[in-house]
Amino acid sequence: CARSTSTRSRWPPTTLAPKRFALVGISFGGAVALRVAAVAPSRVSALLLVSTPPPGLDPSEELLAAWEAEEAALQRGDLDAAAVAVAESWAPPRLRARVIAMQRRAFELQQGEAEEAADPLDARVPAFDFPVLVAAGEYNLPDFRAGSFAASLRAPLELIPGVGHLAPMENPEAFRSLLLRFLA
Repeated sequence: CARSTSTRSRWPPTTLAPKRFALVGISFGGAVALRVAAVAPSRVSALLLVSTPPPGLDPSEELLAAWEAEEAALQRGDLDAAAVAVAESWAPPRLRARVIAMQRRAFELQQGEAEEAADPLDARVPAFDFPVLVAAGEYNLPDFRAGSFAASLRAPLELIPGVGHLAPMENPEAFRSLLLRFLA
C-alpha cells in the first residue's frame, strides 16, 4: 500500500477503455481509482473504493509503521523484505505467501525512474455525479474505516464483516456480493 500516487502512463486511457466504466479500487488501487475519477469524471459511471487511504490522511502510528517498513526495505533495494513487510501489515497468515508473491511482482514492475506527477486531488476530495461507495474490512485499521472519508465523498461507508484490509482475498463471496449489489 504505497503512498505515492504518481503514474507512469496517461490516464484515462483513451484508446482501450469504453466510453464509460465503473471503477473499483482496493487499497492503493483505490487511491489510483479516485484520482482517475477526479481527472475524468465524465467517463466514470460508478466508483467503489475498498480499504482506500483518504487524500490528506494523517496516518495512525500503526499505519505509519507499516508504510515506513515497506519504504525502508525499498530504499535498501530489498524487494523481498518490502514484500514481506506488506504481507505482514495487510494479509492474514493464510494469505501471506500469496500476497508476498504478488507484491514482489508489483515491486519488480515498478522498478526504474518514474516521473513524479502532480496529485490531481491535492488533498481535496471532489464531488462526483455518479454513485460512490466506500468500504472497508471490519478488522482493518481505523484509518480505512473512518466515516469521514465516505462523508466527504457523500457516499455510504460499508464495513465488510470478518475481514481486514484485503477483503476480496479474505472473503471473496462477501466482496462479490457487495460489488454486485453496488453495481446493480
